[in-house]
Amino acid sequence: MTSSSPLWFPHRTLRAAPRWRLFCFAFAGGAASYFRPWGRLVPDDVEIWPVEMPGHGVRIAEPLVDDIGEIARAAAAQIALHADLPMVLFGHSMGSAIGLEVARELEAAGVRPLLFAPSGRPAPQVAPSRQVHLKSREGIRQEMIRLAGTEREIVENEELMDIVLPIVRNDFKLIETNPVSITPPIAAPTLTVCGDSDEDATEEGLRAWGAVTSSDFSVRMFPGGHFYLNEAAADVLAVVCAEAEARLEATGAAARLSA
Repeated sequence: MTSSSPLWFPHRTLRAAPRWRLFCFAFAGGAASYFRPWGRLVPDDVEIWPVEMPGHGVRIAEPLVDDIGEIARAAAAQIALHADLPMVLFGHSMGSAIGLEVARELEAAGVRPLLFAPSGRPAPQVAPSRQVHLKSREGIRQEMIRLAGTEREIVENEELMDIVLPIVRNDFKLIETNPVSITPPIAAPTLTVCGDSDEDATEEGLRAWGAVTSSDFSVRMFPGGHFYLNEAAADVLAVVCAEAEARLEATGAAARLSA
């Protein structure tokens, strides 16, 4: 039997009387700490549970994993242990692909998320593969600069790049060499969010997320590029929370009608 490990959720925001939880999956090279400030941006009955992947953040001493199925199964097993409350899954960029696989694993185990919210990435069946993981050190550095998600102090510091580069290369390998299937579709409603000037995410690519779910689907755009979340997190969370609350209300109404 799987036992709960706090290493998977080192930066969670706990509440005295929570109603639901938001599990967050980071981008390539990112860590759970990116989502730690989000606890201040949501109502005080919503918990933020950032997910820490092996080899990232506080788990940097662990071996990296480049198999998305392996990561999804392990993460889903941990999340399922905390399914005493309704949950929403949110993933940014690479985290969107991982979040989809986790949602599928959870549903197979009888745990249905209230909502799945992929961010800043086209749907897996149309996502382009740049093969960034095969690029040179300088090539990956330039990709990090282009995406504008890493501080220049890091990408311009060779000692820090020695630490970051293997993680970023592994993460790009994970999403570039592991095909993510859109079948079977998940049952969770899906809300795709993205920056309106993200050059990697076309409208067609974002709307293609509709094929991953058998339930409701919608797209919301916000000002900004690939890391639009840096400025728009409060607005994005307001939309995600509103969608989750609507799902909770609908679930409660259905339960009352069947009682």
